[in-house]
Amino acid sequence: MKLTFVGMWCQVSIPSQRRYVEYWESVLSVPRGAGNGAPIVNLPQSCTRELRRIRLYDTVNINTVFFVISELQQVPDQVYHPLVEVSRSCCRQVKKGYQRTNSPRYYISYVEDYENRKQSEPEEPHVVVQMDTESPIIYKKSCLDHYFDKPIRVTGDVRVIFYEKMIGGRLFYCCFNTAFIRNSLLQLTIREMDKVGKKGKSICGPAFCVELLFGPANTGRSSSSISIDDNFSDDSF
Repeated sequence: MKLTFVGMWCQVSIPSQRRYVEYWESVLSVPRGAGNGAPIVNLPQSCTRELRRIRLYDTVNINTVFFVISELQQVPDQVYHPLVEVSRSCCRQVKKGYQRTNSPRYYISYVEDYENRKQSEPEEPHVVVQMDTESPIIYKKSCLDHYFDKPIRVTGDVRVIFYEKMIGGRLFYCCFNTAFIRNSLLQLTIREMDKVGKKGKSICGPAFCVELLFGPANTGRSSSSISIDDNFSDDSF
């Protein structure tokens, strides 16, 4: 039997905090039967993912968005895990003729609407059709993109901050844990981003979405050594 944290979920206001409450809820269960006993904690194994691309859909009034990726890293004999920068760069408008693969794909995305969520309704994945991801129609859309020539390996708790400028001008940010990424595509709406101010809202169209594309989990090989056919096989997602 799963434990629910409806009260705790309602008390937190930051989207990433709600995300982590749901993480905690998903790993706790209560034994059935008389007396029940203490809750059982089923922590997932540590999972390393390779971040291949960051894309911002439906952006307005801006041509470049900078970002900084950081992760919590363990220090021997210390309880505190410092936040260490992993990478920084920027997303720019997708250039015509610049394609990474000729194989359009479908991905499964679990986009949550926290404000309108009903506890009585079962969670179901939303199928997001990404047929335009690598096709010419993407050039007609207002989106910013950064593709990592060498994928960024991240493990555990990760934070991605987006800036208007390389130094200062924070727009918004998000936090997540790689062990709870259910597939290779993580999509977050503006409601799921943290600390969104007036400037952050001003660059977001009605269909704004932050998209993080990851490689397969714990492949043991770098993406640079995987062929396109192997890399995008149906069994990898």
